[in-house]
Amino acid sequence: MKQEIILPDYNHSILNLITTVLKYYNVDTNHTSLGSLEKIMTKKYKNIIFLVLDGMGEHILNNISPNGFFNKQKIDCITSVYPSTTTAALTTYYSRKTAI
Repeated sequence: MKQEIILPDYNHSILNLITTVLKYYNVDTNHTSLGSLEKIMTKKYKNIIFLVLDGMGEHILNNISPNGFFNKQKIDCITSVYPSTTTAALTTYYSRKTAI
């Protein structure tokens, strides 16, 4: 099974996910938010739970459990950052900046 290389899309990535959460809490950001996530964040939630499943890519999720809980709850599919390592991804979540 040959898999294609997926490059980061910095208009539709984990950077934009964290930007959307920060925007929800009225924090100024320099990046665009995710419209798909903004649509469900219209209520005034007291808390937002942010769960990172490190290494759980869409291909893995689709192969393991195509009709499972996570796929049924999926709102969008976004890319990671470059390099797509745990360290770079978590740094993006913490700092709202790309690693490069």
